[in-house]
Amino acid sequence: MKRKQAGLAMLILLAALLVAVPAVAGCGGGGNGGEGEKTILIGIMADFTGTAGSAMQPTIKATEDYLTKVVPASDNPFDGVKVKFTRFNTELKYEKVTGGYEELKARGVDMMIIMNAQDTGLLGDRLEGMPVIGTMGLQSNLASEWAITTWSPIQTQGEVEMLFIMEDWDYEGEGRSPKVGHLGYDLVSSEYYQEGIDKVRNDPAYAGKFTWGGFEVGPLGNTTWTSEVGRLKSCDYTIVSVAGPMLSSYVAQARAAGYTGKFLTGMEGFPGFWPLVTDQIGSMDQLYGCYYVAWWPWWNEDVPVIQDCRDYVMATYEGEDEEELLGTSSVISGWELGMAVEMAIRNAVEEVGAENIDKEALRDGLFAIDVQLTGYINKWQSSKGCNNALQWKQRVFEYSVSEERWLPLEGIYEPVLTKPAC
Repeated sequence: MKRKQAGLAMLILLAALLVAVPAVAGCGGGGNGGEGEKTILIGIMADFTGTAGSAMQPTIKATEDYLTKVVPASDNPFDGVKVKFTRFNTELKYEKVTGGYEELKARGVDMMIIMNAQDTGLLGDRLEGMPVIGTMGLQSNLASEWAITTWSPIQTQGEVEMLFIMEDWDYEGEGRSPKVGHLGYDLVSSEYYQEGIDKVRNDPAYAGKFTWGGFEVGPLGNTTWTSEVGRLKSCDYTIVSVAGPMLSSYVAQARAAGYTGKFLTGMEGFPGFWPLVTDQIGSMDQLYGCYYVAWWPWWNEDVPVIQDCRDYVMATYEGEDEEELLGTSSVISGWELGMAVEMAIRNAVEEVGAENIDKEALRDGLFAIDVQLTGYINKWQSSKGCNNALQWKQRVFEYSVSEERWLPLEGIYEPVLTKPAC
């Protein structure tokens, strides 16, 4: 995509807005650093060119720009610290994860951003000694001493989707329970979604609240869904946990085949790949009944962080690129990730001083995050060794065909069955 670099004046404006947000309150004093600056090298492991690449590239760019341009140009820059990045492209191939992790370590990184939750899960005990942050993790990582995520595990998305379906359905008007199905692919991420769904399916409290329509799985990269559409066509709701062209092709083919039910994804579905969906659907009128669940505020909400994200997009992109990003979650995700890393660095500087920052200090800085951002439904905080996710409560967003935009619904859902009791 064609991009233009944000000018210094705009970055200073963004930073002026940012210092009003609790996320950037911390060690003050400023100081632009110099020869004595401590360099923190952050390794990023993500899919930049595979199925998730179209969403991942602007996400990571927003993270990098936030930490290397916006914060340093503000009136509250890092004191004695400079941030640099190095990348490894997994192409969404699990066999590249371990080698990528070891390569980033060999480059001398001080901490890592690992975007794919399954990658963090595959690394397991290898993470010992390396502070790691990502967006959405797994239940198996919640007790890690070294890894945290900005959002709760994949399993919670499946639980929240089921909770929304039961609240959304008109039992009295329809005279029956809704039929619910799940479309996934042959990556373990879909299995984790199903784990959250099954928590609800197997809970006696929800017996009789829905009819299960089945879990259909297609191979990674599949874009022909004839059999899956046929088997899920009678569902009132289809939870879709595939990404990229797999998502857009399924929605288009299901509608073309006469599916009239509702589509529901998590944060990696519609909000990340909406341009692909709209490009393939043909008529926008066919995008009725589209929903997703997530943690963040959205572009049309009066929230300081969102306004900063909007200013960043408008200063950094132009034309169709700008328009597309203001309709997806990529920049919001990347900005939040950058804010969390910033908080960790500031916490570390305050605790040990810039010159003494090491991996352990950065790890402790991650777990010391404790802030309520204006307009957010969650207070950002975690507990090391038990609950390593900064945000848990989620909302549902519905696409309005008449307004041609996503709108947040009023309900707030807190997963219980997939959350540790601590």
